Amino acid sequence: MYELGPGILPNSICVPLTATAKAKELYFYPVLCGHYYCDDKYEVSRMRYDNPLLLFVRSGTMCLRYDGADYRAEKGDVLLIDCDRPHRYAAEGQVEMLYLHFDGCNAHALARALSADSPVLRREENVLIGQRLYDMVQDYRRHGLRSEAEDSMRMYQLLIWLSLPAGRPARSSDPINQTVEYIRQHVGETITLRELADMAHLSACHYSHEFKRQTGFSPMEYVINTRIEKAKMLLLQTTMTVMDIAYEVGYESGGSLSNLFLKKTGCSPREYRRSNGITAG
Repeated sequence: MYELGPGILPNSICVPLTATAKAKELYFYPVLCGHYYCDDKYEVSRMRYDNPLLLFVRSGTMCLRYDGADYRAEKGDVLLIDCDRPHRYAAEGQVEMLYLHFDGCNAHALARALSADSPVLRREENVLIGQRLYDMVQDYRRHGLRSEAEDSMRMYQLLIWLSLPAGRPARSSDPINQTVEYIRQHVGETITLRELADMAHLSACHYSHEFKRQTGFSPMEYVINTRIEKAKMLLLQTTMTVMDIAYEVGYESGGSLSNLFLKKTGCSPREYRRSNGITAG
């Protein structure tokens, strides 16, 4: 495993990306992305940086000084800065975060416009941004860039979510987001479409349509993705066996998890561990 810098803990991921000339001329494009686990030694302090930054806090608190003002970004918050002026951001204690440096046509102006009131953004859509960033980091780590248009579409979707007006209903009052939170909190239990639809007080058909509209996934796809995400975390952060992890995320056998893990990620759980420098389990 390579060292990423002070305060960045083992099992963190950093993925540098090199866009084509066509992407730079015509599209939005990713420059650098990552999934970091940090402690209070993590700090970035720069006079400027070439590419805007989009950061999602999965847990903990980040402090930011930007344009002469101080801010705090907590769990579930999105931090967006143009990076064109002096800035400093740092972890307060243990932090898990996903980040993306991006660029492209009008990217700087759009980043400035979206963060005009505050670089810390709190939107109902943040949960979707966090999930999409996680998927992007994993995909770019394994497969690199896609087509210029597809990569640009990914960037644009994130920025569109951030462009939606503030002051929408609180996350807890939205039935779809209620079930998203339920899935994430009960990932190791049996979860059925009927149960989720009843929780949202919708028919199964209407619920499935609305869930996919808001998240980009069917309800059961989201359940599977959440289980795979938790399995990845347990593979990297514990010495649990694959069988024990399978039980933890809602499967009856290690084989069931291994088959699904291979289908979703292209490698087995043990290969995933070895690729990250871990030999346990």
